[in-house]
Amino acid sequence: MKDILPTLARWQAAGRRAVLATVVERRGSAPRDPGASLALNDLGEIAGSVTGGCVEPAVIREAQEILDGGPPRLKEYGIADDAAFEVGLSCGGTVAILIAPFDLSLVPPLSAAVEADRAVALTVAARGTAIGAQQLREHPTGAVARLLEARESALADLDGETVFVHALTPRPAMYVFGAIDHAAALASVGKLLGYRVTVCDARAAFVTRERFPEADELVVEWPDRFLGRAPVDASTVICVLTHDEKFDVPALLAALETPAVYIGAMGSKVTTADREERLRAAGVDDAGLGRIHAPIGLAIGGRTPEEVAVAIGAEIVEATALARRRAAGETSVSLLAT
Repeated sequence: MKDILPTLARWQAAGRRAVLATVVERRGSAPRDPGASLALNDLGEIAGSVTGGCVEPAVIREAQEILDGGPPRLKEYGIADDAAFEVGLSCGGTVAILIAPFDLSLVPPLSAAVEADRAVALTVAARGTAIGAQQLREHPTGAVARLLEARESALADLDGETVFVHALTPRPAMYVFGAIDHAAALASVGKLLGYRVTVCDARAAFVTRERFPEADELVVEWPDRFLGRAPVDASTVICVLTHDEKFDVPALLAALETPAVYIGAMGSKVTTADREERLRAAGVDDAGLGRIHAPIGLAIGGRTPEEVAVAIGAEIVEATALARRRAAGETSVSLLAT
């Protein structure tokens, strides 16, 4: 939903009416995750997407009916049959899409929270007589708070009612240690993936804005000392690119003391094996070593800094997606199963 907030703000300022369609659940393969939203206003203007085109025309027709006075509704779209142009997901999945009038007066506080990097949730009743009812929750508890912590938009049970939780959270932190060419490329990939990127190195001559224009923050400090004071939570990713034992062993020891979702370390197989010996000597056990992705990045044959950065970004996506699924699975409920 974050991506369409600027458009919704413009509509709100112009006094428009709008309907919001949101993917609230998916089963199997589908183009967009829960939380993907499409909005239609009373001038016929559209913002966002729910399936990348598969069922957009049908959803827009439903939204127009609601703008014309129809009730909110939960629609299910599944696998298309042999009719080539039948509405459905040719990729084979099933999605539940909640379509309801959207209270545009909620946009200013939502936008303010996003701009200030504050976590906020918007809950929408997903069924029952109150379907479509919306509430802004800035200091939630229970299931809503757990979904915010997991950075996951999903269905949840709230006081016996099924609601969809739009989780709007601050950008997670990416800490990149080692001011090398690979770090500059990784900063660009990190920004693309939605991270707030910090590049840190103890060598001041290397940590310059000219070398790292995409970084949000540049820090001249020893990596382990920086991690001793930097905010780290379960969404933080830590990338150690120094492959120099005087930097990376202390940095990894500090990283393993944090709840970071991803810890990666650059180095050849020889460097990685030597580093593991040093970490074991420092008291790191198998579980700790298992948290470190080394050599860093998926093995896709990357050679240039840009290719290696893509491989690291892909591994981060894989690790964080697994963590989100685990966290959401403990909290979310299902409509498609009922």
